[in-house]
Amino acid sequence: MIIEKLLALNNVIGVYMRIIKIIIIIHIVILLAGCWDRRELSGESVITGMAVDKGERSKFRLTVETTEAREMTAKTASGNAPSYVYSIEGDTIAELSTKLNTGIATHPIYSHMYILAISEEIAEEGLIGFLDFVDRNREMRDDFNIVVVKKGSSAGDILQIINMYKKSASLKLARQLDTMEKDYGGAPDLKLNDFVRVYNAKGQSPVLPAVRLNGDTKKGGNVENLKNETPEAKVDLESLAVIKQGKLVGYGSLEEVRYLLFVENKIKNTTLTAKCEDDKKFAYEVTHSKTVVTAKEKNNVPNFHIKIKTEGYLDGIECLENFHDVSSFDKLEKRINSMMEKNIKEFIQKASTEYNADIFGLGDMLRDQDYKHFKKYEMSNNWDEGFAKSKIDISFDAEIKRGGLRTNRFNDIR
Repeated sequence: MIIEKLLALNNVIGVYMRIIKIIIIIHIVILLAGCWDRRELSGESVITGMAVDKGERSKFRLTVETTEAREMTAKTASGNAPSYVYSIEGDTIAELSTKLNTGIATHPIYSHMYILAISEEIAEEGLIGFLDFVDRNREMRDDFNIVVVKKGSSAGDILQIINMYKKSASLKLARQLDTMEKDYGGAPDLKLNDFVRVYNAKGQSPVLPAVRLNGDTKKGGNVENLKNETPEAKVDLESLAVIKQGKLVGYGSLEEVRYLLFVENKIKNTTLTAKCEDDKKFAYEVTHSKTVVTAKEKNNVPNFHIKIKTEGYLDGIECLENFHDVSSFDKLEKRINSMMEKNIKEFIQKASTEYNADIFGLGDMLRDQDYKHFKKYEMSNNWDEGFAKSKIDISFDAEIKRGGLRTNRFNDIR
């Protein structure tokens, strides 16, 4: 009796095991079928850069750069062009992005795009019309850089300039922007998602890096440009483009970019140069920076107190100072503080009078800290008027922690 029950139980277990095996096989088959929409890399063109100019016969001229993977590494490079640049004209960027196969043989992929370059003419007329496509397109990520190309060359031209650092013009410019922002504070770290967020903010106007092409475009696009010690053409990061209501309204200098980033608490490293006496100067390497902004409206006037605290070290001095005396550091710190307070305040005033745009985000800070009074600007959408009448106090506090590898100068005979 017991044996019969054991045999019956064994049969039941066997049935269940067969059912489980069938289920597992079905799942494996389903998973293996997941590559039905695969695309071979040899049939794709990876777009690393895109540029938008005014067209000669249509509204836009779209230029794209695709890279040749084999030419990007030393082992497989054969000396051919490392990238391919193609231009096409039309009335919408959306149509042009799907029409590139008039000159490109393979399917374009936009998910690895690093640079979107916009000509000064297009920026002056307005960016939002075609940026909506870029923001809406599901194939494009929102973490690429946007730059304005100043007059003298087209935006498409900068995608043709190859160099020894990065054989792709787009990859080189993306690395250039990143390094400039980290080492000097000379470029705002503003990707597409940041631009859209700031553009929609009630208390801030967006900014973009501005570049200029220097040299001969045709020679700069030649493979020989990779081998020259002094390139025939190069793309320089030159200034800051101020955008208001989707249009370019002016430029700021590289030094003014740093003032902006100090206020926004985004300075990572930079070097400040100030006078120590007469025409002699000294350099102060900033290694740490912290900014605190206090915002409050009083008597219908927005008040901002911007406190910037920095730490760093002496990175070169032309004056003969006795740094065994602590007061020598104090004297240099006061010179840095007065210089930076003056320069930052002047740039804020310039943004108010010349651009009539709050690029510092002071309006957003007032919104966060004193929404009761900011609400009227938000409802009437006129924070620019509030920014123009704002009272702004700047406090810059530099602290020289050390004098580098030595105390006094090596040629100081005292």
